[in-house]
Amino acid sequence: MLLNELFLREASIGKSNLSSIPGYVDAVNQMLKQNTSFQMGERGQFTFQPTAGQQIASVNDSIAGKGQNQTGKEVDQVQVGFIFKSPQIKQIAKGTPADQIVFNAGEVAEGIHAIAAFVRLITRPSKQIQLSDLYPIVNRIENGKTLVLQAKEVDSDIADEFRVTLSLKSEQFAAFKQLDKIADYAKLKNIARDVIDDANAESGRFADMYEKNGKFDRVSVIGDGVSGETQTKTDINFDNETERKYKGYSIKAGTTQQMHQVGGGASKLSAEERFDIINKELFGVHGRAQLIDIESGKASFAQLWNSGKYVEAYRKAYEQAVDAINDQLDTDQEENQFVSNLVNALKYWMRRDEEGVVLKQFSGTKKGTYILDAERLNDLQAQGLNLVAQMAPTQDPTLRILDGTSGKVLVEIRAKGEQQKAGYYFRNIINKGPLFVQLTNIANR
Repeated sequence: MLLNELFLREASIGKSNLSSIPGYVDAVNQMLKQNTSFQMGERGQFTFQPTAGQQIASVNDSIAGKGQNQTGKEVDQVQVGFIFKSPQIKQIAKGTPADQIVFNAGEVAEGIHAIAAFVRLITRPSKQIQLSDLYPIVNRIENGKTLVLQAKEVDSDIADEFRVTLSLKSEQFAAFKQLDKIADYAKLKNIARDVIDDANAESGRFADMYEKNGKFDRVSVIGDGVSGETQTKTDINFDNETERKYKGYSIKAGTTQQMHQVGGGASKLSAEERFDIINKELFGVHGRAQLIDIESGKASFAQLWNSGKYVEAYRKAYEQAVDAINDQLDTDQEENQFVSNLVNALKYWMRRDEEGVVLKQFSGTKKGTYILDAERLNDLQAQGLNLVAQMAPTQDPTLRILDGTSGKVLVEIRAKGEQQKAGYYFRNIINKGPLFVQLTNIANR
């Protein structure tokens, strides 16, 4: 299956957990009563407008209307099962009031981060900003278009030029345009606070410099939550076109520890093909660094999987991985090579192949904002850690690499399985641990 086909299948309501489908059917019917258009495609990038007066009974039914189907083709009907699982559909399925603004806090946070940085840079004389200072720019910004403003330096006639471009999914951008209304929503309030604090601290340093350096500065702030989101980790770019200095940020909101995930493969894959994903894509880091080789466990995995013991199959593979990792950590030479490969893996999982990109996470808690730079992992071997691998005592098969002395987890890999209409589907979820944050956090340094 092609990558975009896999994303398409996972993103449609027909591929939801069996227990969730009745809620999605109800949500579709409610939206049909309101004559609301439906998003289609793996990212909801296409639109289908239904004909009024329809209702459905299952995800196998079709809806008449006009617009684009899941592949972008112009059609006059679509199958319900291929409708994109938009935040709006998800919230209605959960019983959220229809008048509540539906949005993804992480994606809206990308927009707040870009506009906050822009507003902090153009504020002359340079001073601290508040969330309400963003509202005039939010009102002016258009999705996917660039807003250009000039700001005069304080001690000269030079006027620096600042540009901001923000691209969000249409539904997220519609919510972002109502920032004054959603700013007090519980899931966004503390995150927005952290973003403003970060803008005053991080962007503030550059704002102070630009307003009085006596040079013409042209700076672009680019927030892109749409383009290539399955290929890139970068959500925000800062580009000083005058000095050719560039900084990229991957943005996360909330307390999630997930950095990356490796899909377990489509339901039609054989057990052996599923195992190859674990061995070559997960532990082989998509061909970039083979951490370990557990090929010898393929037969055992296949026997368990083909017997319907899906979780046990993944647990067996993870247990073999733990043994293989600890074997490599037993001798100095093998440990050095493993740690080198692990550093490459951790960098890829956090930022893919984009050197210089750092992860900025607005927790919305007392912990505030993390700014994680994977380059600091280059010194991992010199940290004097006693790295070991262990299986965690959790319901989902979970592998942890940690410091045996302090007990702090560096990275965790968890196999999460879900019963779906087409069969059992697994994801290999990669989470950063407290030790990862400790080693890479450059906030306030």
